[in-house]
Amino acid sequence: MRKILAFTILVLGIFTACKQTPNPILAEAFHHKLFFSEVVEKIPYTASKEDSLQFIKQYVEDWVLHQTLLAQAKKTLTKSEQDFSSQIAQYEEKLLIDNYLQKISRDPNTFAVSQNELTDFLNATLTDDTPEYREMLKLNYIKLSNPSKLYKKIKELFFEENDRIKALQQLEAICADTIEYYLGDDHWFYTDFIEKELRFSFQNKANLVPNAKLDFVQDGNRFLIFILDKKQQLQTKNSEDIKMAQTLLQQQKRTEFLMSYQDTLVKKAILEKKVIFYPIDYSTIFDHPTAIPAK
Repeated sequence: MRKILAFTILVLGIFTACKQTPNPILAEAFHHKLFFSEVVEKIPYTASKEDSLQFIKQYVEDWVLHQTLLAQAKKTLTKSEQDFSSQIAQYEEKLLIDNYLQKISRDPNTFAVSQNELTDFLNATLTDDTPEYREMLKLNYIKLSNPSKLYKKIKELFFEENDRIKALQQLEAICADTIEYYLGDDHWFYTDFIEKELRFSFQNKANLVPNAKLDFVQDGNRFLIFILDKKQQLQTKNSEDIKMAQTLLQQQKRTEFLMSYQDTLVKKAILEKKVIFYPIDYSTIFDHPTAIPAK
């Protein structure tokens, strides 16, 4: 709700800046007009005012370039070179077939993998089931864009020591649904899972100790992390491989199903005489006067 309200205020601000024109024209190229309403609906709700203005500027430039190139192409290419009806028809047919096959194979329960199938597969492919310890963390984190106008206030509350409960309540209100964060204290995360999901890497895992406060920037994002607790859990090395094996077996079952289904569909059409294969003498086919010479 906060995000939508902020976006609405931003839009109203941009409208005001456009000399009170209800729907101003942002650009015109080769008898085509680009109106503000066409651009504003594409601005991400999470964008700041500065980012939104930059988005509009870039969009207008891209639109003008597109219209310019399009006009030049229409002017230069012949009618036959501009005719894509055949390719479009083929593409539409391919989309129809792909969507149909996707629809009939969408339910994952259709390709459920039994325990016996999984065991047989693992016995045939995996060799190392030695257990190992994996590091787990209880933590709070906040992922911000960098730079962020909210950074200083959020950091102050996030690392509050005297009344952390009250500070976290204020953080909930500030973060709302515009910032990626977790402020609970009842969930354990694998350290490598957190790195994968948030797309960063801990530079020094030796610093991951209870009450550790981390503040760093990676790949254009700022991360604030507070370590609540840490432990190690015994797990077989193959645990991730087992998940991959299940996915692989399901995909194999889906592929086999689709191949069998398509084969059955063609055979049924042949029996109903909706499909006919005519005999061809391949030894003489290239002797036909309309044939393309064999390479």
